[in-house]
Amino acid sequence: MKKIIFNLSAFILGLIFITSCTDNDPKYVASTPSEFKANSSLDSIVLHQAGAGAHTAVTFKWDSLIYNVSTPVTFTIQLDTLNGNFSNPIEEEVSTNKYEASYSDSILNLRALKLQLKPGQVNKIKVRLKSNLQYNAMVAYSNVITLNVTPYSGIVLKYPMPLALYLQGGAVASNWGYPIPDAQKMVQVDEQRFALLVSLIGGGSFDFITSSTAWSDPAYKALTSSESSAAGNFIPSGSTTTPQWGGSDITGPTTSGAYKVVADFSTGTYSVTAAPSILTAPSDLYIVGDATPLAWAAPDATQKFTKVDENTFKITIHLTGGKNYAFITAALAWTDPAYVLPIGSAADSYTTSGDIIESGTVNSWGGVNMKSPASSGNYIITVNFKSGTYNIKQK
Repeated sequence: MKKIIFNLSAFILGLIFITSCTDNDPKYVASTPSEFKANSSLDSIVLHQAGAGAHTAVTFKWDSLIYNVSTPVTFTIQLDTLNGNFSNPIEEEVSTNKYEASYSDSILNLRALKLQLKPGQVNKIKVRLKSNLQYNAMVAYSNVITLNVTPYSGIVLKYPMPLALYLQGGAVASNWGYPIPDAQKMVQVDEQRFALLVSLIGGGSFDFITSSTAWSDPAYKALTSSESSAAGNFIPSGSTTTPQWGGSDITGPTTSGAYKVVADFSTGTYSVTAAPSILTAPSDLYIVGDATPLAWAAPDATQKFTKVDENTFKITIHLTGGKNYAFITAALAWTDPAYVLPIGSAADSYTTSGDIIESGTVNSWGGVNMKSPASSGNYIITVNFKSGTYNIKQK
């Protein structure tokens, strides 16, 4: 009996000791912060290319968060378009336990252009801070900051862009004669490139000139006589260039046929690639696909392009992010032909511009659909049948 009483007393004393120690020890339990404030040094930012790398465009500051544990906290700046939902933001991780970060004009401009903001125009973007513990645990987000940002063009031109550009030479129908027909006038497809779908005569040569009525000063010719017929470098050639009237005629392909000719003034290079055909602009153009409001059903008037000129169509439409679309010629579920990307294009990747081809009985329904941007929103799509190109920009 005494032994039982002794053992019971020892158990009670031990329990009291354990309870006492437990009650006195501090408890460290991580908890997600309920509030997370962030702010920016400016609300409206005009970015400048001169001194862009040295000038601070904006500084973001935020709370030093308390998770109730000593584990390091990771902060990430997230940027998105005004219509974006941060499902696919531009992200930049900040040094651990640092509570502010600055962007120079050049860095913020790169981010703005990646978000498809228009150079020279006021655009709105959204910024927020993300915090988390190790292994992305206990994620918290700050308030959303809206900024007005005016980016500059990130393109540096090797040669100034001319107002117009024509093909002239023995490889084209004009055969050095004037006036140059409109079929040989190239299309400016973006801030640095001209492009054209054109029939070239095998074994001939050509140059780029800026007038339809006479040889221009300068013209643009191959850098050397050994430049490839498929791609090469070009230089201005005229009375004031160095060397004066330098360069050689651009060697055309050996086989006659339809080709895509591109002149890029940011790199001073040209390319000549075989094309399936010369495109003829349809009377009407529609957009269809699961990226559009009506998906793959027959489009209505809201999905019809406006015809800007003989070869150009334009539409403003809401697109669902990460889906597919194509261009058709009537208010039907599909038409023959439709217009899609060439075989070999990155079908699962969004691009801001690209080539289009006919897809139908004429080429055994070849090609792949276009991919919409990752973020849903309103976009402007321009299609040009003379250059065989399209581009897409956020509205």
